[in-house]
Amino acid sequence: MESAALEIGRLYAYRENPRGKSEMLKVKHVAKVGRGGKVKIRFEDGPHPGLEEYVRTANLIVGWGDRKAVLRDEDRSRQIDEHSQRSRSDHAIVEAVSSILESTGEPSAGAATGGLSMPEAELERIMRRAGLDGEPTTLHHLAFCNRRGDVEMPLDGAETLARAFAAAEPETVLMYLDDRESELKQRGYRPGDHYVHDLLRQYMPGWAVARQWAGFDQEIEQLKKEIVRLRQLLSGAVHDLNDAGADSKSRRLLRALDGG
Repeated sequence: MESAALEIGRLYAYRENPRGKSEMLKVKHVAKVGRGGKVKIRFEDGPHPGLEEYVRTANLIVGWGDRKAVLRDEDRSRQIDEHSQRSRSDHAIVEAVSSILESTGEPSAGAATGGLSMPEAELERIMRRAGLDGEPTTLHHLAFCNRRGDVEMPLDGAETLARAFAAAEPETVLMYLDDRESELKQRGYRPGDHYVHDLLRQYMPGWAVARQWAGFDQEIEQLKKEIVRLRQLLSGAVHDLNDAGADSKSRRLLRALDGG
């Protein structure tokens, strides 16, 4: 916790290893001594009750009365981590999901192999633009809103949202991808920045997936069909000109049709 938020005489949950999710012990904040950035506490339980010690403020996780909320969030996060390890999503899917969410313009948007953690309000806005009803926690059975107001969910929940957004706003997604690709291409030609082209090559599989979700492949297929239809119309026009005796005009049209 931040030193300014600590109150003398208040009970806190102490962890010897803050990042290791070790056992929480009840301690009382005794004094703001500021020695080496540390504060003085007294253990109220554990192996050495009554012992006073100087500890870092980072060891004081939360007020003692709020510890259950922390443990609950940690347990839910652990379930998401276990789910993510079993799922083993490949790099292309991760990049596709992250890029589509980033294209929304929301400041915290993005995803990783382990899923995403974003403010609930931002996710709600993306869901509405994607045409999805309900709360963000409905995107996956393991999704939850933690005590800080951030929604955490596995990658497959984020993928559901990304696919829906790409289908709802394909131009937004494609414009973002085109801009990113153009930017990295140009940067890669600068002296000393050739490594950027290596990064671009790493992104390309995921961007290809994102374009598919945005309907880019369907659009290309429709354009191909339209080209075939127009060629058939022009071929018919050539035959009609021949039948009408306009041989020179038909030849010019035929050369244009063949790219001549």
